[in-house]
Amino acid sequence: MIEGASSEDTAPPRSLLIAFGDKERGYRLSIIADKVLLKADEGGVWGDPFEGLEINRGSVVVSHYGGSNWRWYQKYRFRYQNDDWYLIGATTGSYFNGTPMESVEEDDYNLLTGDYIEKRTNDQGRTVTKKGNRGVKPLVTLREFNIEDM
Repeated sequence: MIEGASSEDTAPPRSLLIAFGDKERGYRLSIIADKVLLKADEGGVWGDPFEGLEINRGSVVVSHYGGSNWRWYQKYRFRYQNDDWYLIGATTGSYFNGTPMESVEEDDYNLLTGDYIEKRTNDQGRTVTKKGNRGVKPLVTLREFNIEDM
């Protein structure tokens, strides 16, 4: 992650920079994506929403977390294939942390297969899980991805 110069009024924009290691030349820039990471002031009361960046099972996973009594989280999984980076998975959710009974909403999508899992808290306070397949759609490239649209 790289971050722009800061100003007094707003947090600077952040970009995701991905480079491949090259035995002969060090590193080779693969992509700079400007619309993947939230800014430090976009996490609500919780603060900076950037939770982490990891390489997991051959994919780059970007995680955000924020909110107040209503907490929210987002994980986006990108994989390099066919000479480009593609969004192949997404998990988004929220829960209420202000009372003993938490209200949970979570959506997990495998964009390669179309499979999804939805979790919701019902009126009795139990988490209900629904699984299905929404069909395979064209994948979004990392260059096209905009977290504001998610």
